This record gives sequence, structure tokens and C-alpha cells, in this order.
Amino acid sequence: MNKDRIRNPFWALVFLAYGALMLYLLFFRDRTVTAGVPYWEQVCSNYNLTFWKTVGNYLDVLLRPDYYVEKWEGYAIYRYHAKAAAINIIGNVAMFVPFGAFLPAMWPKLQKAWKAIGVGFLCIIGVELLQLFTLLGKCDVDDVLLNMVGIIAGYIVWRLFRVCRKGK
Repeated sequence: MNKDRIRNPFWALVFLAYGALMLYLLFFRDRTVTAGVPYWEQVCSNYNLTFWKTVGNYLDVLLRPDYYVEKWEGYAIYRYHAKAAAINIIGNVAMFVPFGAFLPAMWPKLQKAWKAIGVGFLCIIGVELLQLFTLLGKCDVDDVLLNMVGIIAGYIVWRLFRVCRKGK
């Protein structure tokens, strides 16, 4: 039997736990529904399709602290927004690194980079569309970009792990 086709039950459980955490973080942590506002009006205000708009704003806050401390008249407010910016950028990348590693590790047909990255991209697009239409989160093109960086990083980690393991 091919060694790569044997699935370890421990890693399957880790993947399920990771999936449950992702579902919570992506859909159940933030609700953007506003009572009394028509559904389609909320959908129309629940997305960003401008590349680097969100990330650009976050980077601006992180890279120009003196400006924002003065603008917001205090370090405490700046610290709050800087923390949110850093968590958003780092979190959107980091939370998809395991996904990028799990795809080829759990499904041998996804071991080619273009397949794993393509499936990852389709999953992210699905998540963003679900967030848009369920109003459970915000649909943002910058999330897609950051999540893809995470998937690619995860795939590279998985590939490096395989190369190191074969070298032994």
C-alpha cells in the first residue's frame, strides 16, 4: 500500500478541530445584521471589492503611529486600532496556513501546487460569498488575498516537510 495514501486518524481529528474553529471564526464570531434594515440593502453594504483598501488602511495605521495618535487624540485609541489592524492582517494569513498544509496532506490528488492552491482559492471564494449573503462576516477582496498568502505558505511548509522527511 502506498505510504502517502494512509491517513493518520490523529491528523484527521486535528483537521476536524481546525475546521470547527475556522467555521466559528469565519461565520459565528461576528454578525453584521442590522435590525430594521432590508436584507438586500445590508448585502449591498457588506462587501469591499477594492484591492488593498482594507489592508492599505491597516498598514497606514501601523506605519504612521504619530499621525494617528495625534488625530485620535490619544495613545489608547491608537493602540486599540493598531492591535485590530495587526490581528486582522496576521490573522487572515495565519488562519489559512494549516489549510494550505492540510489540503495536500489529507488528499493526495491535491499534492500538485496548482491543484492545492486552486482548491484553496475556490474554498476562500465560497467563504466570502457565504459571508456576503448570510451577513455573517464581511466579504472583502483583501481577505481573499491575505488568505491566499496563508494557503501558499501552508503548501510550502507541507512541501518542505515532505522534502525533509524523504531526506532521512
